[in-house]
Amino acid sequence: MPKLSNIRQTVPHFSPSSVQTMLSLVASAPLPPHPPILTSNSSPSAPDKWSLGIEYDFLHALRKKWVEEWKWERVAERVEGMDHFLVDYEDDDDDEVEEKYEMTLHFVHQRSSREDAIPLLILHGWPGTFFDFHKIINPLVNPPSPDLPAFHVVAPSLPGYFLSTLPQRSGFDLPRIAKLFNALMVDGLGYNTYVAQGGDWGAMTLRIISSLYPTTCLAPHFTMFRAVVTSAQNPAKLTKTDLSQFTESERAVLTRREEFAESGFGYHLLHQTKPFTIGLALSTSPLALLTYVAEKFYTWSDPERLDPTDILDTVALYWLSGCFSTSVMMYNQTRKQRAEVNLPAEDGYWPIKTKTFGFSSFPYEIGGTPRKPLEAYGNLTFYKAHTHGGHFPALDNPEEFVDDLREYFASSLS
Repeated sequence: MPKLSNIRQTVPHFSPSSVQTMLSLVASAPLPPHPPILTSNSSPSAPDKWSLGIEYDFLHALRKKWVEEWKWERVAERVEGMDHFLVDYEDDDDDEVEEKYEMTLHFVHQRSSREDAIPLLILHGWPGTFFDFHKIINPLVNPPSPDLPAFHVVAPSLPGYFLSTLPQRSGFDLPRIAKLFNALMVDGLGYNTYVAQGGDWGAMTLRIISSLYPTTCLAPHFTMFRAVVTSAQNPAKLTKTDLSQFTESERAVLTRREEFAESGFGYHLLHQTKPFTIGLALSTSPLALLTYVAEKFYTWSDPERLDPTDILDTVALYWLSGCFSTSVMMYNQTRKQRAEVNLPAEDGYWPIKTKTFGFSSFPYEIGGTPRKPLEAYGNLTFYKAHTHGGHFPALDNPEEFVDDLREYFASSLS
């Protein structure tokens, strides 16, 4: 049985010397004077920029900004402005094994002053953190009008991320993470029912929650959902007749998803098969970590809306908390369920059993899905397509993201 104990408030703090050491390492780390080969978006003889990984000039500018302009004090003020908590968790679900799953979970719990506020569990993914939501927590907790719904926002750090530790016993997979988060909301915080939102690993975890705990998690909302469109999941193999059932924006979503599968998926296989190698290697240099994470942020975000400062803030939180090597373990420990949630709905894995679910489609999302295929997985009552935003909508399109959450959760609970 899952057991939560010793919930206590905390204030994340990193010493000035650790921040200065990080910045000194960034400044002193060697960087080649030019990219290995030339890239260009205008020359037919050169590969396109970003096609081979991070664009050199972008990285060079990020490094300069981090060393010369970026201020930890600004980040610390925003982090410390949230209400942070730690809770100890243990679960022994196997009587034949003496060793328990034990960990300490970090979470933000920002309560609204409104008596009618709705408990909201909001889940990040990789390479994100709880800080992905720093632009949307206050608007959700303190809406500008009494006519808009208010929320008690709970934003945990996934196991192995930021201040959340990773159980040392192997096998802490998505159903166990789902059990942890449901226990946090119901047993730890006393919310008998709640609504939830997730993207990336948060979306996959939420898929499991909505299948296992539909009487407590009443309304899940997703920004990533790899609903199967064809057995090959290959838009190039769809006929013109097949494609005609989708809107122009939905066809663009399919193209985006296929491009990612062909040229952006290599990191996932590395994380899944050799997490120690990549995790430990990138834990030795903040510039190396920046190079790796910044490429994901840029290529998964709306380039017109991406703020480079958001990248630097995220990398700093990974580095200062020392969590990168444990964060990538999730790919290895959850591989079975990740494969299952990508199967056709008729295969019967992890159906959404809640009375309703919602989806927001952002054009630069790498795991988007048209409306019709989503309907096979449960009772889809909300679907909205946007013209801006990507894999991190709380960062690159926070206003419309908040509007969607307000609209969907208000309608789903009415």
